[in-house]
Amino acid sequence: MSSNFKRRSVRPRYKSGSDATSVSQEFQGDLDDMPDWAKPDPAETRADADENVSSSLESEGPERGRQPIIIPVSRKSKQPQSVEELRAAMARIEATPPPPAPTKKERREAREARKVARESGEAEELTDDQWREKARGILLRQLTASDKTAKQLKDKLIEKECPEDIAEEVIERYAEINLVDDERFAKSWTVARARSKGLARGAIKHELRSKGVDDELVAEALEQIDDEAEEQRARELVRVKLRPESMGVDRDRALRRLVGMLGRKGYNGSMAFKVAREEWNDRFGAEN
Repeated sequence: MSSNFKRRSVRPRYKSGSDATSVSQEFQGDLDDMPDWAKPDPAETRADADENVSSSLESEGPERGRQPIIIPVSRKSKQPQSVEELRAAMARIEATPPPPAPTKKERREAREARKVARESGEAEELTDDQWREKARGILLRQLTASDKTAKQLKDKLIEKECPEDIAEEVIERYAEINLVDDERFAKSWTVARARSKGLARGAIKHELRSKGVDDELVAEALEQIDDEAEEQRARELVRVKLRPESMGVDRDRALRRLVGMLGRKGYNGSMAFKVAREEWNDRFGAEN
């Protein structure tokens, strides 16, 4: 036996294998000089070749109880590498740079492949955690563009084939941290649509319902607009339309156009006709 070998004790249950491997890693001499009890189990060597690359043992024959019979390596077999060579190999592996990032062409091809898979009806195979991560990214992009209701966000996730239970889970989490708030959305939407588009409460109510806002929240949001404010906004819309002189040529035709315009913006018929008639008379004079 080589003088470089230092014997260590091994737990009684492990005559070979992983515990014996720790002994073999300290061996600095020829592997053939190592006693059988310290050699790695050849069966474990084949099962985990990456961790036991220094072993090239072959085993055969029946087991005797729980202790396998170790057959020494034949002299004709390829001798294992030395520890120095193995260390050099590991150093080369560690020094190997990571694979390069995909090129624009490769990313484009990957997107096209995913698109083809979606169009063919094949569901994207992701784990639940992967779907959660993807859903969070989709929601953040949606909310960055503009505020959305919970229903709008869920519809978008379902459109992306996200499982419904995961979509609801992620949206609920976003609601807990106030990134999703249907009440806030309804109130800001009501003010914005009344101011920028001149919509009446009827039209705004229809829009909020279509976006999945609860009726109770819709009612609270519409309380921001009273009858007086709604009528004033209707008069402003009519005055803009009455600016051209041509609107005073045919009173009945002008009134039909004005009432139709107000109706499309959600104003009720009686208010629309009253405002149109009064504003036309103020602009072009009372009907003779």
